[in-house]
Amino acid sequence: MLLMASVNLFSQQSSITDYLVQCEIKYGSDADLVNGEKYSYPYSQALGDPFFFPETRTAEITIHEKEFKGQLLRYDIYNQQLILDYENLYGVSASLVLRSQWVESFAFENQKFKKMEGPDGKAGFFQILGKGQIDCIYLWSKKYLLNLNSGEQSYYFTDPDRSSFLRIEGQVHPYKSNGNFIKAFDPGLQKPLKQFLRQAKIKVKTASDAQMRHLLEYCNTLSHEN
Repeated sequence: MLLMASVNLFSQQSSITDYLVQCEIKYGSDADLVNGEKYSYPYSQALGDPFFFPETRTAEITIHEKEFKGQLLRYDIYNQQLILDYENLYGVSASLVLRSQWVESFAFENQKFKKMEGPDGKAGFFQILGKGQIDCIYLWSKKYLLNLNSGEQSYYFTDPDRSSFLRIEGQVHPYKSNGNFIKAFDPGLQKPLKQFLRQAKIKVKTASDAQMRHLLEYCNTLSHEN
């Protein structure tokens, strides 16, 4: 049933598509998990796109504890699915919807995403920033809306939106402002943290990944000192 069912099976999988065939054999072809397999873009008439990046990017993907580097990937944050672009045995470009149940993590250079249970109890792909007992996780999304300003019916995708969460020793705290962020910490840490945010000119709602990593390094150091 898998797109690449006709591919030759090697004793050691040489590509991610070969490996997916082996997974199909091992784990079965549950139709509830397939979710589309062969991918074709359905939003050609809409403004914008449903992706985290507008173009395909090189990524590292982990499926059933097996790592695949140098893969061409698109992350659809509207549908929360991963699109693998590749060339088939005949050199023809093709796209495959990866089963989210199989993917454990993926990364675009310095942006790493991991499948995990969110604060609402639902599994999803979260971007992870920072290392240590204190880190941040982002859940990215877009909306697909009707454009009511045009004279004819048309649709568009909104800009990416992120829901931000601070994790302190496993405890998850949602935040939207510096005030929310600071209040997640013990009272004795709040004053120096507030001073650091002011001096570094960091607004957590709009901070870049680099700024947040810098902040989280300080948070972990501050926590260890106390």
